[in-house]
Amino acid sequence: MLQKQFKTALACIAVGVLGRLFPHIPNVTPMLGLSLYSGTNFPRWLAFFILIVTLFITDTALMLMYGYPIFSAWTLFTYSGFLLITFVGEQYSRIFSRINGLAWVVIISFGFWLWTNFGVWLSGSLYPRTISGLSFCYVTALPFLRNALVGDVVWSAVFFGLFAIASKRLKASSGGS
Repeated sequence: MLQKQFKTALACIAVGVLGRLFPHIPNVTPMLGLSLYSGTNFPRWLAFFILIVTLFITDTALMLMYGYPIFSAWTLFTYSGFLLITFVGEQYSRIFSRINGLAWVVIISFGFWLWTNFGVWLSGSLYPRTISGLSFCYVTALPFLRNALVGDVVWSAVFFGLFAIASKRLKASSGGS
């Protein structure tokens, strides 16, 4: 069982890394889908491991390719947001289904956007640290919300759909055991 989970975890990391590093529309990345899928399908330690390894590999690669800082003040908000999504996935895995899955993804995506843009406002120098500055931060981030919602829905469908299909095929090829 653990060997199967480890292979699936490696596949999740590979999809997450490739999806984040290949050219893409801004904020259309697999990370929210990966976080939610991992939380609903793996033990907590393995779900967190998948997330941290994927973020570390991709952040290091982005630093080497484009000179992005590997860690900055707002990294805490991004990482904690994904870890919280993983935790939420674990807590709600029993009630997460195809029927309510889309609603969960939209709510979680919006919450992540609120949290990370709060981090941009709080830790950066782009916006004054006033209510007006926070409001302006959220307004200027609206295009990123649109992209993130599309990406989060698509990537969540990829993770949940792709791995469900793969699991069914593996069961069928091994005689249903």
